[in-house]
Amino acid sequence: MSRQRNTRGLTLIELVVAMSVFALVAVMGLQGLSGMLRQRDRAATFAEDSAALGRAAGLIRHDLSAMLPVLFYPPEGRAQSALRELASAGGFAVSVANTRPYPPLGESGLARRVEYRFDPEAGRLLRRAWSTAWPADATAQGPEQVVLEGVTDLRLRSYWTGIGWIDGLRFAALDEARRNAQAAGQDEAAAGPEVYSDQLPQAVEITLVSRAFGEIVLLESPQ
Repeated sequence: MSRQRNTRGLTLIELVVAMSVFALVAVMGLQGLSGMLRQRDRAATFAEDSAALGRAAGLIRHDLSAMLPVLFYPPEGRAQSALRELASAGGFAVSVANTRPYPPLGESGLARRVEYRFDPEAGRLLRRAWSTAWPADATAQGPEQVVLEGVTDLRLRSYWTGIGWIDGLRFAALDEARRNAQAAGQDEAAAGPEVYSDQLPQAVEITLVSRAFGEIVLLESPQ
């Protein structure tokens, strides 16, 4: 007589345990996949932020390396220094060499004016350029463009021969000498509230504080 085969199936408890194991494996797999997707998104965001920072740093370095000791004559108002801090907002303005090989029609080929403005409320660094350092009217002024997002602070330092490093772009001794020269009639323009100069420092240090990268220090000298 043949031996009876055991055809007993899974009990309810065994079935529940098996389904629980499969569910646990599925949840672990889903969590792992979600983690990989989050890491991918963070890596993509970091890459985009790094690229934006690289472009901004390259543009600032390019402008600072092209500094020229040329006064800026706005369509209205007094002449402005070749390099000056913006009084109304954090930032600076600088006269730079026009490096375009073929400037547009009507644009002076010698020098342009570039302005960088820090907007603390929007957390942005913005840039605007004049096509010439001697504009006849406001049409020579280009639109303001965003250079970098996520900026929380902007600090300036400059290095002057015989003085060393100072905070900002001007020092009292130079302003006083310039003011005396203007008052004595040794300058073409009368003395005004802003003492202007075509002198440039030996080096300029720009410190950008970014939410994503912290402090970024850019150091550049006129060529």
